[in-house]
Amino acid sequence: MKSNSGARSTLFVLCILAASVVAIHFTRGALFSRYQAVRRLKDVYFLPSAELTRSSSLGYRAALADLLYAHVLVSYGQHFQEKRRFEFVAEYLDAITRLDPKFREPYRMADTLITLQPEPPRFEDYQAARALQERGLKQFPNDSELWLIAGQFSAYLAANWVPEEHREEYRLDGAKKLSRSCELISSNQNIPHHCITAARLFDQAGQLGAAQRFLERVLTISEDPEIRSIAGGYLQSIAGEGQRSKIEDRFRRLRKLWANDLRFVSREQLQLLGPGFDPARCAGPRSPSPECATTFRDWGELVSDD
Repeated sequence: MKSNSGARSTLFVLCILAASVVAIHFTRGALFSRYQAVRRLKDVYFLPSAELTRSSSLGYRAALADLLYAHVLVSYGQHFQEKRRFEFVAEYLDAITRLDPKFREPYRMADTLITLQPEPPRFEDYQAARALQERGLKQFPNDSELWLIAGQFSAYLAANWVPEEHREEYRLDGAKKLSRSCELISSNQNIPHHCITAARLFDQAGQLGAAQRFLERVLTISEDPEIRSIAGGYLQSIAGEGQRSKIEDRFRRLRKLWANDLRFVSREQLQLLGPGFDPARCAGPRSPSPECATTFRDWGELVSDD
């Protein structure tokens, strides 16, 4: 008797499941088309102020920042699919970086997430992306990739689309950031080529002195013959053959000093250690000379005065 009751219960459950499947099959199509027809016109920003957001994390700021960033990436894709602007992406990124200022990825992707959208970006979008990038540069001052991305954004992308009265300032800002990326050690093989672009931007902005000083630094730090040839030619066109020869002579003297002193260390290590000198020969009052300089800053100034 019990077995018959159990069989009837099982059969009843299976019938309910089958009926549910049939109902879903016949109603899903209509519901899906109605869902597709409904489109949200505006976003809603659900986070409180930055202070309250930090408090609501209960100390798990980095975890909440990760969660919010995942939400931003998913929502960014959904907005592209729906062909509408992601209204509050800058506000989300601002909240994320205030929760976890050392979270590097939002700074790296800020320009893409804020300005590359289905609808044309507004001037305030460029401003918001630039502000986030500059906050990231303060947190990661020695990150050559972040300096490069920020420089490219200001010099190439934003400078071509912001209002005319702001374009020159954006280009000059981009040149400064590109030049900073060139001064930092990086494995990115394209950065030296952007260095030449930065010098051209300085030149076009009428900053001939800045362009000259920057090209001199490129010639001092670059080992790439192609980059040295391009930078040297550009420096010659700006400052003349004499200045180029002077920089090339300084570079040869530096390599000679390097080879005679600590040829087994890298140039970065050599610059940290400083130039070698003979204490006995340099003791006592005497006029300054490159052979007795104790830092490469002094050495470079004394060599320039020769």
